[in-house]
Amino acid sequence: MNASLFDNHTTERKKISDPDIMAPSRHEKEFGLFNSVFHEVSNAIAIISRQHDNQPPVILDINHHFELVTGYQLEEIYGQNLYDFLTETQSRPNRHVIEKALTSRQAAVLYCPWTSKNGKILDLDMTIRPFSCEDDSSRFICVLRENNSDHNNRDNAAKEIKRNLLSAMHHNFKTPLNGILGYSEIIMSEMMGPIGQETYKSYAQDIHGAGKDLLQLIDNLLELKELETAEFALEEASFPIESMISECFKKVSGDAKKAGVDLSCRVDKEPPNLFGDKSRLQQVIHSLLENALKFTPSGGKIIVSARQDSGGDYLICCEDNGSGMSSQQLAKIFCHDTHLSDIYSNPTVGIGFGLSFVKQLIEKHDGTVSIISSPNKGTMVTLHLPAERIC
Repeated sequence: MNASLFDNHTTERKKISDPDIMAPSRHEKEFGLFNSVFHEVSNAIAIISRQHDNQPPVILDINHHFELVTGYQLEEIYGQNLYDFLTETQSRPNRHVIEKALTSRQAAVLYCPWTSKNGKILDLDMTIRPFSCEDDSSRFICVLRENNSDHNNRDNAAKEIKRNLLSAMHHNFKTPLNGILGYSEIIMSEMMGPIGQETYKSYAQDIHGAGKDLLQLIDNLLELKELETAEFALEEASFPIESMISECFKKVSGDAKKAGVDLSCRVDKEPPNLFGDKSRLQQVIHSLLENALKFTPSGGKIIVSARQDSGGDYLICCEDNGSGMSSQQLAKIFCHDTHLSDIYSNPTVGIGFGLSFVKQLIEKHDGTVSIISSPNKGTMVTLHLPAERIC
């Protein structure tokens, strides 16, 4: 492994041997730890920098695993434009995501295939996060992860646990739920005679509503299980994009009004038709809206925008100004075990199926998903659908 050149491009640090220094500073300690971990972890990592907004980001340093994955040595890639290594045909729709993350100094996760030294296209996801360095605010960490890595044992184990859980849900959960829904409907309709107290009727409506929500969740989870099988198939047809988004808005507008959240939509004039599975894409957008509502406080805003970019691809974006996510949370947002450990400590977090569901369905449509977020600044999720699906 080549010695890291990153030290040569930071401000000169004080030596421990200096008699005026009794102990290393917090920055020295943190950087020393980072530098050690940087070269030992099994993810490919690059340090990039951009001094001015009108300049492309350049590569300052890479770790050993980056060399193994891409085939490039540090001296071959140092100081080079980051964009020169991105696969031209598929990564271009995501460049605006990288630019926004760099400009706003927010963390982002996106599909970002690279071209290796031997010309092979590497199927990678990339996480970008600001480098916490006191000396310079222009540096960022890029972590590259193999999108379909067979050796990711932890993720595969989590998938297997979920498959078993979802299989058990079909009978053990849905059977009693059907009974709850049926009996609550009888009470609501007073089929067997008047209840006597209007309050009880209201309770029956609440029970029925909660049962329907739970049944919908189970159905979504079962569909997520089906997504991972070879038998899963889309029911594709041409449909207007605007009507699909409008239908999603109708479903959440009541909840948004109750929560005091402003919901708005910005769609291109004369939006085109999209070829795909309308019902499942509606599920995707509805899931994004519900998630945004969950983490946006009263007085907040959620904006859904839809437009065709200069390359012909179609972008659907859901942006909120809610609580946002830390770079640590964002790095594992698509993992199959995301949030499972937080269910009991924070019930509003959910169980982590939402964005996994979104990512897999969009990939079934030959598209990708990118996310930009940071604490207290909100979250922006962008769906990238290829030009071939516009009609």
